[in-house]
Amino acid sequence: MATLPEYKEALASALSVVQQVSCVELVSLNRSLGRFVAENIIADRDLPPFNRSQMDGYAVVASEVASGETMQVIAQVSAGTTFEGEHKPNTCVVIATGAPVPDCFDAIVQHELTDNGTKTVTFLCTEVAKGKAIHLRGVDAKSGDVLVPKHTQLAPQHIGIAASVGVHLVAVLSKPKVIVLTSGDEVVAPSQVPKPHQIRNGNNAMVSAMFVSLGCEVVEMHHVLDDLDATNKAMATALDGRCDLVVTIGGISAGKRDFFPRAFAASDVTVAVKGVSIQPGKPVIVGRHENAVVLGLPGNPVSALACACVFGWPIVRSLHGMDPSLHWQQAPLASHVRPNLRRLCFRPCLLVDGKVTVPLWQGSGDLVHTSTTHGLVQLPSSAVDLQAGDLVSCLAYPFSK
Repeated sequence: MATLPEYKEALASALSVVQQVSCVELVSLNRSLGRFVAENIIADRDLPPFNRSQMDGYAVVASEVASGETMQVIAQVSAGTTFEGEHKPNTCVVIATGAPVPDCFDAIVQHELTDNGTKTVTFLCTEVAKGKAIHLRGVDAKSGDVLVPKHTQLAPQHIGIAASVGVHLVAVLSKPKVIVLTSGDEVVAPSQVPKPHQIRNGNNAMVSAMFVSLGCEVVEMHHVLDDLDATNKAMATALDGRCDLVVTIGGISAGKRDFFPRAFAASDVTVAVKGVSIQPGKPVIVGRHENAVVLGLPGNPVSALACACVFGWPIVRSLHGMDPSLHWQQAPLASHVRPNLRRLCFRPCLLVDGKVTVPLWQGSGDLVHTSTTHGLVQLPSSAVDLQAGDLVSCLAYPFSK
């Protein structure tokens, strides 16, 4: 039997058959959540654009403030207005949170430290530092600074930043189109009541959601029974040019009723990866058709979840034209873990207080144990247990970044 490739070698082979399909399109801000921005979002002016009051109170010259000192109130500045007058000794202005601080004043004293007068005000604080409660112009960003880098997946805060610098139409990468196919006579729809020997189709919903979280558009989801003709037909139809990536789940192992490999061959899919030395997910397949990339995931749900992350995610990033590298981070184990003797493991894990916990599982069919997990951890093959404090590589799920 041929030796299976290690993960890094297999991933390189998989990515060698992937080409960028995304182009740039303009969408409105209210439709940009979760999209990958195609260009840097730039500050069009200093942020904040003026010296901004951080609280309701009085704008003063700091050196004039002393406990019991009374000043004349010469104006009121609310948000959206300005004060164009001049400062005279022992004068101040009432100012609201968010209002521009007049250039002739250099500190804000909050109402609670005064008698809250309207024509005159008496201060109850002994001294005030210059710059107190002033959000200085340009301290957040300077005009021309990159605020949201190209290829960032837009979250609500990014959308707020874009709006604040005048971006109302956002240049984003178009979504790769994906078709997801599950298989198996034992699988029924989630809406059905299964017989004792049947299971509901959790894989289709889970994997489709995964690729949506990666910035794809899942255009179709189908289930195929364990029949060669039906599988060949479903594969040929999926590869007719309507999508950029076909993801299959199950039916790729060595069983007599695992028909997807034969369907790949019948549809002229050139296979780049067939099996990888990992756990779970050993049977994973990656190939290329003239119209789309094909990713064959194992049928056990934890295998499907893990391989969708460690193979599907880099593939989608390449379809977007982005660096396919994933953001693995080093963190210590919270307790000892038994790794696989011969294969690299990708185990669902929790990352709490900077430490990695690997929950107990009943194998790759045990999706329930992933419920509270935050991502995957790499456990290198070893004949001895990994110990608490050992550094391991972990990857947050794309939907929990």
